[in-house]
Amino acid sequence: MTLTAELPGVKEADIEVSLVGDQLSIKGEKRSEHDEKKDMEGRTVHRMERSYGAFQRTLTLPYQVDPAQVSAQFRDGVLTISLPKPPDAVAQKQGRKIEINTPPGATG
Repeated sequence: MTLTAELPGVKEADIEVSLVGDQLSIKGEKRSEHDEKKDMEGRTVHRMERSYGAFQRTLTLPYQVDPAQVSAQFRDGVLTISLPKPPDAVAQKQGRKIEINTPPGATG
């Protein structure tokens, strides 16, 4: 399975990916700074804007993945996470039928 997340304006150093059991978490922080200087009517106007925003997303995977097999790449604002499907993935998703037993002496 491959998961992609578009993270424009986020630097690779500001992203954290973790896997605990079947929970995949992506955390990050977006920082932006805009610096502008203008000459207006003989005066220099200096304007600086900064914005920050943290984000976190946790996804439940359909099966348990070996953390050693997970890889992630970040390129051009897109995070791509490869989660190889384990051989027993089908068995993990299958349920087990539970028999309903009637207690002795009960009538149904």
